[in-house]
Amino acid sequence: MFIGAIVATPIITICVQSINVDQQVWQHITKNFFFNYSYNTVYLIVTVAIATLFLGLTAAWFSVFYDFHCKKLFSYLLILPIAIPPYAVAYCYANITDQGGAINNILDFLNFSQLQFFIPSVRSITGVVFILSITLFPYVYLLAKFSFATNSRKIIEAAANLGINRGKLFFKCALPLCKPAIIAGVSLVMMEAMADFGVVHYLGIESLSVGIYKSWFGLGDFSSAARLASILFILSFLVLSMESLFRKKNESKYFSFDISTKETKIFSNNPITPFVVIFILVLLTLIIPVSWLIYNSISLLLENILILTHFIKASINSILLAFLGGALLTSFAAIICFTQRIYGGSLNLFLNLSKLGYASPGIVIALGVITPIIYFDKKIIQFFEMLNFNDVGLIISGSFFILLFAYLTRFLSVALNPIEAAYQKVDKKIDFAAANLGAKRNDLFFRIHIPMLATSFLIAFLLVFIDIIKELPATLILRPFNFNTLSILAFEYASSEQISMAALSSLLIVVFASVPLILIYIMFNSKKI
Repeated sequence: MFIGAIVATPIITICVQSINVDQQVWQHITKNFFFNYSYNTVYLIVTVAIATLFLGLTAAWFSVFYDFHCKKLFSYLLILPIAIPPYAVAYCYANITDQGGAINNILDFLNFSQLQFFIPSVRSITGVVFILSITLFPYVYLLAKFSFATNSRKIIEAAANLGINRGKLFFKCALPLCKPAIIAGVSLVMMEAMADFGVVHYLGIESLSVGIYKSWFGLGDFSSAARLASILFILSFLVLSMESLFRKKNESKYFSFDISTKETKIFSNNPITPFVVIFILVLLTLIIPVSWLIYNSISLLLENILILTHFIKASINSILLAFLGGALLTSFAAIICFTQRIYGGSLNLFLNLSKLGYASPGIVIALGVITPIIYFDKKIIQFFEMLNFNDVGLIISGSFFILLFAYLTRFLSVALNPIEAAYQKVDKKIDFAAANLGAKRNDLFFRIHIPMLATSFLIAFLLVFIDIIKELPATLILRPFNFNTLSILAFEYASSEQISMAALSSLLIVVFASVPLILIYIMFNSKKI
């Protein structure tokens, strides 16, 4: 009940605050900006979903059913974009394609300067679609790849042996079998595209997340920002509802499950095409952005190596926040799943609320968190004033607590998913046997469940760690005074066009996020889960 109330509080706050707005400011927003905010947001959600669906399915199909050079290496490299913040990729491609960027300089050197007019700029909504698509497609790729390898393998092998062509194999066999996984991956992409702030803000695109930020800090109208946030919340709810509807509609159809994940090489007579396609994808999503980050970072450090000390404190802050948030959310998720196991389906409502929290963009969560926290801060100040303690200041909103509160609301679902899935694999007969032997619930949890599910707990922690260390909007708005993380430094330096400084901040994020991602990859491949 307590955790459910925590998750629901920001959502309720936004709904309440959106009722009473400054009509003059709201009329100004609706007249001049609202259509662009809404249109661009919906356009991004739809186009990025379509693009990532194409990229993710193509990569998964080639990775599972084709044999080509460097297949294992590419299969690993295709998941690494998860560790790269989309806004870092935006800095990279904007710097490369802008006037005076690397591409234009190369064309000038080769005396092909007339071709500069044909170089598309990423500072457009099409550029945002490109950036978000190449950074978010691993969500679809991972789920589709696993589903192809488990649900589709035997059937496709049999169909291929019967001489069915590849197009029919894909559309008639593989795709129907994998619809639930694909729908889940696309829904994650849609929510991430909806939640994006760093990319759209840097590339100058008017979306609802940018509108919330401008209404709040530019126009100084918290209620108008809350009303725009409520629209994003409605969109998030619609995405979740559609995902649930389609998943329930398709999960019972054409379903086959094979626990074996042994690689299948059905199509091996044309290895060049999958190699080229996968290589181009890895080049665009990983090699170019990371190379750009490394080049700019090294150039900066060669000029002044001592500047690295400026980023040490931000690195410590980022790691500390990610560690505390990961530990807190994993603990909460473990308690929720254990309680649900003991008491049955009575906690399903709270589990659904946690999903709404993840579906809500970070800037919306920040908006919903700050109001109740400031209210409690005022009550605390009044209490201390009664005791003749003046100048107490904002105790809660000026601390780590408000950030952890926001992370709990935003990322609880991330921690819940692997732990909930792991609990479903544990036979309840173990609980009954332990109870018959005199084990109490605390003993059951700490001495039996935790050792059995330790790997899943660790994966939940690592997933939350990755999300928090990359997170920008909530941290930017709710951070304590003079408290910086690597994501904030990257945002601020990029906003002031100090690209090398932004590159170094972003590179450090990639490094710190890659470590847990590699650990997760190793654990999956070691077949411990």
